[in-house]
Amino acid sequence: MSDDNSQIEKNTRNAEEVPESQNTPQAFEEQVNRDSSQTIEPVSTPDEQQEPSLNETGYDEMTTEESIKRPRTFSKLVTIATVVALLIICVVVYYPEYHIGNVQSALREHNLELAKKHVDKLQAFPFTNKAEVHFLTARLERRRGDYDQMNTFLKKAQAEGYDQIMIERERILAAAQAANLEMAQPKLPELLNDPRGDEREICEAYIIGYLQFQQHDAALQLADAWQNDFPEDARPHFLEGVIQKSLFNHKQAEEAYRKALEIDPEYYQAALDIADVLLTLKDTERAIQYLKMAEDHPDFRVDSYTAQAHCLRMLGRDEQAEAILRVVTNEYPEHISAAIELGRILVETNRPQKGIDVLKPIIERDPRNTDARHMLAMGLRSLGELNKAQEHFDYVEEVKENLADANQIAQRISSGKGSIDERLVIADKFWTYGSEQEAMIWMRSAYQLDPLYLPTLEFMKRYYEVKVKEDPDLQQQLERFNIEVEKAKARQQEQGSTKPTNPSNDSAEIISNDKAS
Repeated sequence: MSDDNSQIEKNTRNAEEVPESQNTPQAFEEQVNRDSSQTIEPVSTPDEQQEPSLNETGYDEMTTEESIKRPRTFSKLVTIATVVALLIICVVVYYPEYHIGNVQSALREHNLELAKKHVDKLQAFPFTNKAEVHFLTARLERRRGDYDQMNTFLKKAQAEGYDQIMIERERILAAAQAANLEMAQPKLPELLNDPRGDEREICEAYIIGYLQFQQHDAALQLADAWQNDFPEDARPHFLEGVIQKSLFNHKQAEEAYRKALEIDPEYYQAALDIADVLLTLKDTERAIQYLKMAEDHPDFRVDSYTAQAHCLRMLGRDEQAEAILRVVTNEYPEHISAAIELGRILVETNRPQKGIDVLKPIIERDPRNTDARHMLAMGLRSLGELNKAQEHFDYVEEVKENLADANQIAQRISSGKGSIDERLVIADKFWTYGSEQEAMIWMRSAYQLDPLYLPTLEFMKRYYEVKVKEDPDLQQQLERFNIEVEKAKARQQEQGSTKPTNPSNDSAEIISNDKAS
């Protein structure tokens, strides 16, 4: 018995001597496994021998290792859930903010294509402030000149609870931009006194409207105010250049464009425009220097190279110009200006048939392109086909005369409802002989002045009858104006007269003469 007691005392002493670092569940488990492998039977009391084993009680089903792993697994799940929650919050909160900021920045920089990309992402994302997104989309559509789409998204913004005052202000800016100054002009002081962060938008919309009415002094005043309020903004200096250029003040235009470039050396559109002014001033070498500034930017590279080729041709360096144009037209066969410039060089360097081969596809796509038709006529005349050449010369002269008439009407036009018929004449001339974009500006300005006026509605209907053949998605617009025309005719019948309700005598005479021609 004494031997047993001495063994117990020895084990007790050994247990007391175990370091604290080993007095852990893991160490205990290792000790248990190690002891169980030994052949020496453990010392036990009779009472202990009668107790059931661990296997008999089933207690070993939850081992010490499992009890440790369970808290660790739970901690990992909590961490993962937290990370996922933070990611969701970041996406829901910061994704819309990122794109909204980029839309606003792109609009300030007049990069409408970039703004459209970010707007499309916002429209497709479900977790956004839809009211704000619809309003920004409406503003983008206004800047692009699509007032129907603008109104659609303003109505959506209104339905989502957007600020009604901001919606009305946007409609005023649309009226200003569309040259409906009768509506917009009285609101300008109010907008400038309380701009709500839209100083740039207000100034630009009114400047565009003033330019359509040839009100250059008013446009210059707004550009000057914009420059004073935002001295680090290049845009008002660029617009001043546009105004001065339209006044044929080429030196002042050059200075304004240069100032825009000083503020923003990457304002490549200003570089292209200053080069155009320098070409007018016969300063071709300096024009090339500005064109080279834009040649590395993907959005301006092709236009820059084409303009450089034009300059080289003007300097008598036809071979260099042709080499550049060959590269451009091979990579961008749809670039009209480059193809016309190449055709011109071929005709002027005694290769008329090759020039005609380049120019003919352009005229087939756009019969109103006077530059291409003039050079084609030159080539035909070189080949002795005088009658065919004269047909093209006659058409070019007809286009020039009609566009000159349109510009003369635009210079004397007023801003009230009495100008609607003259606006429609200008729109028709541009649509028939010139730029469709210009035609739409004048057409929409007439519509803004009086959306119920029958001649305007008939013009819009005729326009969409042509355009729907190119774009079937415009069928809804065509149906809309079919209905509006019928309503306007019904109103006239109720009034007991089929005469237009609004034209001045001068405007009616212009329309009559135009129809007769």
